[in-house]
Amino acid sequence: MFKFTPFLTLPQPDRKPLSQLSRKVLSETIFSATQISATQLSATQPNAIVQDFETFIEFLQLHKVEVSANQQAIAPKYLAELNSRLSHPVTIDFQRPSQKSYPYIHGLYLLLRGSAIAVVKLDKKKNILSIDPQVLTSWQGLNAIEKYFNLLATWIYYSSEDIMDNDRRALPEWYFVVSSWGTIAKENLNFTDNSTNNSPNNSKSNEWLNRLKLHNVALLNLFGFIELQDTEPLAGKGWRLTKAKASPFGKALMELLEKTDWKRGLFNEAEDDLFIEPQSEPRPGETKLNVVVQKSTPTEILQEEFQALDLFPEWENNLELPEPEAQDGIFIFKVSLPTYVQKSKDKFSKETIWRKIAIPSHLTLYDFSSAILKAFDFDNDHLHQFTYKDRQGFVKTINHPYTQHGDGDGFTDEILLRAWQINVGDRITYVFDFGDWWEFNVVLESIDEPDPKLKKAKVIDQKGKAPKQYGDDDDE
Repeated sequence: MFKFTPFLTLPQPDRKPLSQLSRKVLSETIFSATQISATQLSATQPNAIVQDFETFIEFLQLHKVEVSANQQAIAPKYLAELNSRLSHPVTIDFQRPSQKSYPYIHGLYLLLRGSAIAVVKLDKKKNILSIDPQVLTSWQGLNAIEKYFNLLATWIYYSSEDIMDNDRRALPEWYFVVSSWGTIAKENLNFTDNSTNNSPNNSKSNEWLNRLKLHNVALLNLFGFIELQDTEPLAGKGWRLTKAKASPFGKALMELLEKTDWKRGLFNEAEDDLFIEPQSEPRPGETKLNVVVQKSTPTEILQEEFQALDLFPEWENNLELPEPEAQDGIFIFKVSLPTYVQKSKDKFSKETIWRKIAIPSHLTLYDFSSAILKAFDFDNDHLHQFTYKDRQGFVKTINHPYTQHGDGDGFTDEILLRAWQINVGDRITYVFDFGDWWEFNVVLESIDEPDPKLKKAKVIDQKGKAPKQYGDDDDE
């Protein structure tokens, strides 16, 4: 799931019994599904996170919220109104604020994407952050405790700023939370120490803030781990924190997490959800069976770890994502290649040539790669790679079958177009020849009805003359 670097170490679980104080705080502070509903929450209760999460969902249902094509960040025109609806609206003094200017919005956005309740869809050539109705139905079926801990699991395992970049996941956001917790657990932090800006307390506080990042500070507050104080921003500046301290609930829940092996969930995801466990040789007269074992999801692992400590019996159900469905038909792709065209001896202009390709869904991505190369008059003599984003916003790569590294998510000769988890409007990058690095921009424009007459890929429209693959000096 995450690719960890060798130097990265995570704390080992402390299997000592949970302290009586922490158990008492958790039992008194954590909300009960039978006593507090999501509509009765206040900003001071641990699950203000649920209240704001659902406020965000309602906002996306009321508005067609546009996001940028590359980072898929929320357009600035929606931010002020959304900020005003949250339980912790922040005051900023930026002339041109972005999504990250509002830490609560940014943190909640990462949870919405990580949970897959919110997905980016194309609507009349605009990217819209939309609510997935099936995932929303699953969410609405959870009780208050289940919602809280499912969001916590999303933060731990899936929330990452990497979805804003065109790169694979490196570290979970939760790593920075855990590695920074000791600082605030030991002492209250002051970000405006008037004695001197170089005071030890001020330096430690700012170091903690910079390491953790503001959106994680906001989430710590929403989840009830810490209490915050802020003030009016300085001229031309953003959210201005003054003080932060760990709450009794936060200390108790962190102690609880230390008793668990929550990091097991980081390494649990694999390409297949099921695996076959062969049994020993049968005795005479018995039938040999292979048992199909369902792997636990990261959220289920966290649930198992918590309930092994005899806490939160109300947590029975988890958020469920719909099973991927095959998409049969004729895939219509527009494949573009930016190139430089020589207009005169010293003058070049950048132009984009493109080919529109229709290809049946029963063919593989390798077949699609071959169709692209044929459409642009390239020889199929090098490796290739398709890169795209999944429903949660994370980068996936599908490689040529001869690729030797193991960072990909499958091989092009194994994946059928009908099973490729992309949607109309998705933007895909196709790279051919890792030496010369020909980079094509691919958009799935539509999936048309099946056509029995179309057996292989076909160019149905085009613009521009394809460049020479090897240039004038490589024709031998």
